Amino acid sequence: EILRRCMAEDDPGDIRHWLADTLNRMGGGDENAVMTWPESFDLVDTMLKQYEETAAMPEGERRLLSWPWSSWNNLIDPLEDGMLGVITAPDGQGKTIYAESISEYWAAHKNRVVFVHYELSRKLMMLRRTARHTSITTRDLKSGHLTQEQMQRIASVRPRLLAWDGCITYVHTPGWSMERTTAELEKLHNEGQCDVVVLDYLEKASASRRQLQMFGSNTYQREADNVEQLKIFSESTSVPVLMVAQMSKVGKQTGFDAVDRSGMRGAGEKSDKANLVVLLKRERIGEGYSNEVEVLVDKNTMGATGTFKQIMQPEFYRVGDIAKARL
Repeated sequence: EILRRCMAEDDPGDIRHWLADTLNRMGGGDENAVMTWPESFDLVDTMLKQYEETAAMPEGERRLLSWPWSSWNNLIDPLEDGMLGVITAPDGQGKTIYAESISEYWAAHKNRVVFVHYELSRKLMMLRRTARHTSITTRDLKSGHLTQEQMQRIASVRPRLLAWDGCITYVHTPGWSMERTTAELEKLHNEGQCDVVVLDYLEKASASRRQLQMFGSNTYQREADNVEQLKIFSESTSVPVLMVAQMSKVGKQTGFDAVDRSGMRGAGEKSDKANLVVLLKRERIGEGYSNEVEVLVDKNTMGATGTFKQIMQPEFYRVGDIAKARL
């Protein structure tokens, strides 16, 4: 079958996915799959010791996947190994701003982050990052008429961010299938460059040949398959994944008081596989949106759910807290 697929010049990612799927169905080969009853108590002791050692460290030395804002930390524990989190919102709500801000916070706290971006170009990603850290709008950055003071602010960003104990690897993936994306993530993980993945955004992944053969034009089944692939990668490598997902048409038209995670496109598979689902909503004001963000933690296997408000500076791609969480 391998030879047949090679002679037919099947996509290498499809061949790799078929091999992995076939080996999984055969069973065996994973010495870590089974944990005995006595071993489960040993694991608890080891975990508690690790938590104790982490708590004893100065905060600046901890390597945790906590959150940049106290409102989030009040409700949500840090992401653990193999967990899948989802941030979802309608178009234009600032999902990518959240993804960028969380990625940079994690990188500043000793984590090697892989930021997968299917849509935004590298140039635009770097303009947004520079605006966030200098308070200079992207329009001014592109004007070609920066003041000396603005140039000094820009120059100060490089040494400050390079001094972080972690880093971000940007992977631009326009037209990539999820098979190709997870293959690249596994490569980076094997090279020691991937502690956590942030993916922006799920629905932009292209269909592979395998998916077209299996699902045809059924977009929701293909997206569900993409989530399954991400979850398998996350659990098999113990690498947490935070992905951005789009709202469905119904979710976009529903008021925030009535909206929940069922408003995501292809919500069933995404919600079932996710350990964390966070919804964002900004009210429409005239031709634009309010800078106030309603945040709903709708699913949280790590703790409580609830709602709270934050403030966004979209011109600088920044988010901050304005109120405490309401449980």
